[in-house]
Amino acid sequence: MLPRVYLLQCQGYLMASQQPVDQLFEAAIDANMGRLIALARAMLGVPTRDSKSPEDLVQDAMLKLFRQRHAYDWSDGGWSLMAKSVARNVISCRRRRLGSSLDGDEALSDSLGEVHDPAERMMNEETTAVMRARIEALPDSWRQALVLREQQGLAYKEIADMLGASEAQVKTWLHRARARLLAQMAEDDKRKPDSPDSL
Repeated sequence: MLPRVYLLQCQGYLMASQQPVDQLFEAAIDANMGRLIALARAMLGVPTRDSKSPEDLVQDAMLKLFRQRHAYDWSDGGWSLMAKSVARNVISCRRRRLGSSLDGDEALSDSLGEVHDPAERMMNEETTAVMRARIEALPDSWRQALVLREQQGLAYKEIADMLGASEAQVKTWLHRARARLLAQMAEDDKRKPDSPDSL
């Protein structure tokens, strides 16, 4: 969660003017904060000693947008603009060799749905942990493109703009990331003992 001081500062600024732009910006923050933090977590990958938290990166991005809030149209809810700002901040951070882990990404776990059978739930948690580790092990550009496309649903052009690459390069990164993950999953299937149901 964002520090209370930050939230109070933003609320104080918003209360001071209470213009429609400020209200739209505040509504956009309220509606998108969880998704923005999940995006930052997913893009950061494996933690390092001097890691910066996803919440800090989102806060920095939102403060930059807040200072320029009157220059943008917030009537669409602001998700695209906010996601791009957070992605740029994360990319900048990664370039300085900072990061954090996906381990705390509860939104990703929740998106898998609830499983009522304890054994099935344990297998799903184990599979999720293995996939997270594999995604975190991907090269930065592959992982960032994969997260922006698969988790956030951004278009190739938007991803290319955010990552400073061509659309063709983004498609290549996505292909290589998916191919590596599929090959690893195929290896897992080969190693699995035959189940009693298949006999």
